Amino acid sequence: MLSEGPSSKGNVAVEINKDELDFQLSPSKIAKDALATLRAHTARTTAALNNPGYRVRRDLAYGSAPRQRLDVIAPPGDGPFPCVAVIHGGFWQEGSKAVAGFAVDAFANKGWATALIGYTLAPDASLTEIVHEVGNALSFLMEQSESLSLDSTKLVLVGHSAGGHLAAAMIAGKAGPEVARMVSGAVLVSGVFDLAPIAASYVNDLVGMDREEIMHLSVLESPPKSDVPVHVLVGSDESDAFRGQSDALALHWRPHLSRLSNLNAHGRDHFDVLDELADENSPSFEQLRAMLS
Repeated sequence: MLSEGPSSKGNVAVEINKDELDFQLSPSKIAKDALATLRAHTARTTAALNNPGYRVRRDLAYGSAPRQRLDVIAPPGDGPFPCVAVIHGGFWQEGSKAVAGFAVDAFANKGWATALIGYTLAPDASLTEIVHEVGNALSFLMEQSESLSLDSTKLVLVGHSAGGHLAAAMIAGKAGPEVARMVSGAVLVSGVFDLAPIAASYVNDLVGMDREEIMHLSVLESPPKSDVPVHVLVGSDESDAFRGQSDALALHWRPHLSRLSNLNAHGRDHFDVLDELADENSPSFEQLRAMLS
C-alpha cells in the first residue's frame, strides 16, 4: 500500500494502492476537458506574444540548453513594471511556456509584465537540475531588469502543478538563498509539495527522483527563507491527492508567514483553475494584486 497525499509528520496519510494513486495524479482523466482548456491557454499565449500593443521579448536565453528560454511581455509605457513570472506544469516532463500566457491580458491591464519561464524537461534533466534552471531564469530576469523595464523589487511567482512545486522550491531556498530573496510573493496553483507519493507513482518513471532528491526537494517542512505573501490555490473538483497537497502546504507554511491564504476554487478542475488568475474580479486575482501593489 502507498501513502497518498501529505506523508510528513503531523499529517494523516491515506493508504491507497498504486493504481488509485496513478489515477489521482492523472489530472487530465479527472478534468472536465483538459485538452480544450490547454488549447485555450495556448491561444491566449500566442495572441499575447503577437499583440502589437505589448512590448514582447521572445526566447531570451538564460542558459545554453534549448529549453532554457523565457519570454517577457510588458504592457505599453516606460515602466519599470512589476513582474509576474509564470512557471508551467506537466510533472516536470511535459508542457512548455507556450501555454503559460493564459492571464497576460489581465496582468497587462494592471500594468504588470509577464515572464513565461521555460526549462528542460525530464528525463533530459533531473529534478535537481530543473530547480536550478528555474533559479537561473529568475536570476537572469533580475540581472536584466533594467533593460527589460522590470521593477526588480516586485517579482511574484505563479506556478502551476509541477510549476507550483518549482515556485515553492524557489521560496524555500532550494535554488539558493539569493534566489529566494528575489521573490516578493507567490501564487501556488494545484502544486505538489510532498514528493514521496509523487515518486511512488507513474510520474517517477521519467523523472527518476531518488531518495535523496525526494527528501531534499520536498518543501512541506522547508520553511520559506523570507516572509513573503503566499496564496495557495486549488480547484474543488480536483482529486484528493492534489487538494491534500495544497492543504498540507498551507498547514506547514502558515506558522512561518505573516500572509498566507488558501482557496479551494468552487467548480474548478486542475486546468481551468488557472482561469481564476485571468479574472480580475476573483479572490485569487485580488491576492495577486495585493502582492504587487
